[in-house]
Amino acid sequence: MGDEEKEEIKTEEVEEKKEIESYVVEGWPPLPGSYLAGDPTKPVAIVTLASELDNARLLKRSAICGDCKTENIGTEKVIANLISNSHIRYVVVCGAEVHGHITGKCWKALFENGVDDTGRIIDAPGAIPYLTNLPPEAIDRVRKQLELVDLINVEDEGQIESAIDRLDPKGPYEEEPMLVKLGGAMEEEVTGVLGHTGDSVSIESRIRHIEQEYKDLGKLQKVTAGLVGGLYQGFVLGLILTIVIFGIRRLLG
Repeated sequence: MGDEEKEEIKTEEVEEKKEIESYVVEGWPPLPGSYLAGDPTKPVAIVTLASELDNARLLKRSAICGDCKTENIGTEKVIANLISNSHIRYVVVCGAEVHGHITGKCWKALFENGVDDTGRIIDAPGAIPYLTNLPPEAIDRVRKQLELVDLINVEDEGQIESAIDRLDPKGPYEEEPMLVKLGGAMEEEVTGVLGHTGDSVSIESRIRHIEQEYKDLGKLQKVTAGLVGGLYQGFVLGLILTIVIFGIRRLLG
């Protein structure tokens, strides 16, 4: 192989590297978290929800693989990492659903319905499904760039791998990667409606559960009171009717 051919190959490699890098922000993934990151050119990201799966195994078919336990800050961080890489076109949501947070179904609701003016995921079942640390354009971007693959409650790595292998190949998203900063949400110390820690979400979920139990108890008490009242009225009416019939018989006798 001559020097010219070697130089041409080297130039092609450099150009290819530049093209790959143009679809990924420098230092990707930009936000830390509980995940493994691999080949950034792979079109698949895997969210394992509450399960501890074999991330190293799943990483062979994905650019990034890790859990997501909360429907607000945790989801925001995952989204920020995904849209900062235009190569990623699928997000596989798998593993056991997160109790209380219902994070998997919140992801589904996000892709199906988006968010309202307050940042709440429309029709999401989680305790506090607010994505208020992300700009609206980031929400639009993740819904346009990625396709959600619903494998919620699937924990078998083989089944997950088979589902990924059946996905249609896709090239990089046509727009440049989007880099967003979450500010205080990175430390999960945002106050007010702008952010919520995992503990606050759990407390909120328990409060709602207790409130629902009180409502159910109130309904039960109303039904019980109605039954008791009906039985008492029936008893009194029956007693009066018995006395009247007995009196009539005495008079006629």
